[in-house]
Amino acid sequence: MTDKNLKLTRRKILGSVGAVGLAGAAAGYGTTAFFSDEETFANNSLTAGSLDLSVTGSVAGISDEWIESDQVSFEGWEATADGAVETGIQIGDMKTGDWLILCYDIVVETNPACLSLTATNTANDENSVNEPEASAEDELSDVLENPNTAVTDEIGDPDGEGELAQAIDVTVYGGYDESADLGDGEDERDALTNELLGGVSLADVWETFGGEDGGAIGADVSELSFCLLLELPADVGNEVQTDSVAWDFVFDAVQSRHNECATPVWETGECDCPDANFELGSTDDEFTNLLSVGPDPDTGYPDIDARLRVSTDTGSAGDLTAANFSINEAGCGQTIDSVAFESGGTVDIVVVFDDTGSMGGEITALKSEVTNLTDDIEAAGIDARYALVSFKDEVELDTDFTDATAFDTAVDGLSASGGGDNPEDNVDALAVGTGNAPTDDGNNDELSAFRSGAQRIVIDITDVGAYDSTTDSRARFTQSEIEGFLNDGNFTFYAVAPSVVSSTVSKRDIAENVDDGTWIDINDAEFDVILEDIVGEITDPAYVISYTTACPATDGSERPVDVQIDDPDEGLLYEEGSYTAPGS
Repeated sequence: MTDKNLKLTRRKILGSVGAVGLAGAAAGYGTTAFFSDEETFANNSLTAGSLDLSVTGSVAGISDEWIESDQVSFEGWEATADGAVETGIQIGDMKTGDWLILCYDIVVETNPACLSLTATNTANDENSVNEPEASAEDELSDVLENPNTAVTDEIGDPDGEGELAQAIDVTVYGGYDESADLGDGEDERDALTNELLGGVSLADVWETFGGEDGGAIGADVSELSFCLLLELPADVGNEVQTDSVAWDFVFDAVQSRHNECATPVWETGECDCPDANFELGSTDDEFTNLLSVGPDPDTGYPDIDARLRVSTDTGSAGDLTAANFSINEAGCGQTIDSVAFESGGTVDIVVVFDDTGSMGGEITALKSEVTNLTDDIEAAGIDARYALVSFKDEVELDTDFTDATAFDTAVDGLSASGGGDNPEDNVDALAVGTGNAPTDDGNNDELSAFRSGAQRIVIDITDVGAYDSTTDSRARFTQSEIEGFLNDGNFTFYAVAPSVVSSTVSKRDIAENVDDGTWIDINDAEFDVILEDIVGEITDPAYVISYTTACPATDGSERPVDVQIDDPDEGLLYEEGSYTAPGS
């Protein structure tokens, strides 16, 4: 068989294809077929976004003495800058003791932004020097640490820098409570909320927000408000006579998307989260009780105290040390600074009292013993406040948190009467006493907030049971909800109540169900003995575990705090609580 080499050139291939095509056309009588497919994306469009900044400045308050001055014509000021430059407030004749509240409300439309503030065109002018001012400045020079910085301006000299910017005290607040019942100047100053910076001068504010880019005041926000309280203290002397200050505030907004906003200058620090020290175990034990946790009452935030009672042999003897404790805050490990075993502390006590007719004997006993109660608590070095809530078919707030003397007076005013339709409204009274509801007596009174870091104690005294909203439409809450209020609020609860009741709700059951409850039989104990037992529990020493939070930001967040106790007698024990950081 002979090999035949087939040599196909590109021209031959194309020629053959052409022949096939003609054949197909002839066979199909001129019809041609193709594979095909089609996809469509319609209505494509891109539109640029927008960012529009507007700032409204206003005077929220001014001292009465200033406003009534013959040389000051001022009835209020408000201006919105949204494009054109706006003229700020201009007031003269400032005297020692005068104060002014300037508020700024910032709105960024469409897109959130990084906000900054710049203080520009600052002026701290001497203007002229009269004889009292020159004399005061000579005296000031004698006490300055650096004599080279002494001010010894000559009388009549208009040149040089004044002292007013350094003398004006400034506090920066996160807002102004316009709903407050404003009257005199003190009320207006009290309407300021959420202090951001304190203890600075106007010169310090200029320095903080000076420079080319000023200082950051908001990160990824669409709205922001802050207020400045400017005050010339009463102890400032003649050295500021005739001085004047002037400045511009420039607000700047840059889209926060694709930008990393700077930390606002008035945040006290950034959050750090070290690895957790332990994994929380069961907190249901009979040996430990976290009495309170919150800012140190002496030094304040970010120093935190956790007050813990450990009722084991070693714990009760005060022999546990820092090595026996570990702290996590918000899941982050904390470093313990010190541990002390001591009495004292801070306590907020609410007495919830049944003042129906059947309580005549107990009320009389309470009136005779309440002085001993408050005296014993205060003699133990405890910073205590007291509130009184009474109930029949309705709940009344007899006195909000107050001192021992006022509390004694409120208790003395109780009288046992009425309430014949047993049981009574004790469940709702506990809701009021834990700060979770207003009264239902027509006044809608509410208990003031418990102090951060204070031990919370509720003493509930009644000789009958109670109804709740599951069985009686007059009640607003259930027993389960009340137990939740007591547990979530970290309350120590004392139920001075009967052992058995015929009604739906038993206070003995509540005391036995909550994390930290004690039931005392009102029928088997003398009332003075009951109070002595309660005082003993309050005043017994406890461990104060001190640490500085690793997250010192003033963000208003709730910080869960977990404690691990390595007890030589009972092994690892656990407690949990929480506190709320100051708001920004």
